[in-house]
Amino acid sequence: MNADPNRFIDLTQDLCAFATGVVADENGRLFDRIGEEVSLEVFRFRSGDSFNGWEVPQNWRASRAELWRDGELVFDGTNHTLGVARYSNSFDGELDWEELAAHLVTNPELPDAYMFHCMWQYRPWDADWALCVPYDIYTRLGPGRYRVNLKTEREPGEMLVAHHVKRGQSEKTIVLQSNTCHPHMANDGFAGTAVLIRLFQWLATLETHYSYRLVLGPEHLGTVFYLRDTPHEIVENFVCGIFEEMPGTLAPLKATSTFLGGQTVDHALANALRHCAKSYERVPWRMGAGNDEVVWEAPGYEVPFIELTRSESIERPFREYHSSLDSPSLMDATKMNEMFEVLKKTVDILECNSVMHRKFNGLICLSNPAFDLYMERPDPTVDKPISKDSEKWGHLLDCLFRYFDGQTTILEIAARHDLPFDALYRYLCKFEDKGLIDISFSEMSRPKATRV
Repeated sequence: MNADPNRFIDLTQDLCAFATGVVADENGRLFDRIGEEVSLEVFRFRSGDSFNGWEVPQNWRASRAELWRDGELVFDGTNHTLGVARYSNSFDGELDWEELAAHLVTNPELPDAYMFHCMWQYRPWDADWALCVPYDIYTRLGPGRYRVNLKTEREPGEMLVAHHVKRGQSEKTIVLQSNTCHPHMANDGFAGTAVLIRLFQWLATLETHYSYRLVLGPEHLGTVFYLRDTPHEIVENFVCGIFEEMPGTLAPLKATSTFLGGQTVDHALANALRHCAKSYERVPWRMGAGNDEVVWEAPGYEVPFIELTRSESIERPFREYHSSLDSPSLMDATKMNEMFEVLKKTVDILECNSVMHRKFNGLICLSNPAFDLYMERPDPTVDKPISKDSEKWGHLLDCLFRYFDGQTTILEIAARHDLPFDALYRYLCKFEDKGLIDISFSEMSRPKATRV
């Protein structure tokens, strides 16, 4: 295992200990554990609550899940949290193999894995029953007569969603989110939560312009009801957000665009990836793994939202996806730390993005010792130390003074000239130190939501 400088792995292991769900007995214990890291406000939505066709499900348990053949117990689904498809109905009866096989969930590519069948918690009206059988066991079944004794229980419960708010100078808020409803799962779940918890612990050490909101809850359902009950004037202050997940496997980082694209958060994350990540991809809206960005960007909210993952493809984000093999042992701490650093860099960019106001006319001789701001370019007659990206910086100087217009942001300049935002920002601060410009913060705006 790689070094874990920010304690991601240990925290991931702690969070993966809980058998969570949309509504589940151990959700409260999970939030208690997270509350030891960051303060939380917990919101509760009762079973049966509905909105736009979405329903908060009941609390569900499987108390018995036995599969018998010839008097022998060949599978017990209660041996693992994922052994029974979520929200299965009870069933007690005899079936032949062909009838039984239609109710077995398995994956030949992951022969020792229990698969996570979760569809019925979102579509309770379609619920049937299924057992999630590792393929190694499945291959030992086959033709014969089987007895199924599956007893499940439903009772009213509560769906829990929590947030942590880091106040800044402004009510304008950047949202970061991960899900909490995948029981025991790391990459598609609690590793992402661990990274964001550590990010908010870092944010707590800073004085920031923006406020920041960490939102944790069941994917889709949690966000649907959380946004429903958040006053519109607060939602209007959500200037952007990032849904972060799947940080710990070896695939490149992958960032989707916002729905409209071209938003400040799109450009900030692009710059952070370009100059901080070892490898990355930028893909269109909803072409990552796909998650709650679709809820935040829904009509009436329209919060510019990005998904940041290591998803290999939208069909199969990683080999162990939605299975019992998605465990903390899969996580590479170096990859998690890279995700963390990219998020930090994105925050730094958004917190520092500014415009420059010129205090001079004409062309300044930047090489004059009075200024000493010239960035050297190659010269065939002079041997001088230059950086590998000297031509980029040189071309910047050809354009720079026209950017001191009080409108062009540092992030826009960095994008045009393919330069790291932080290096450019430090360089421009020297112009302010020399009395040539004033730098003023450029607060992010967002498209106004269309309300009906």
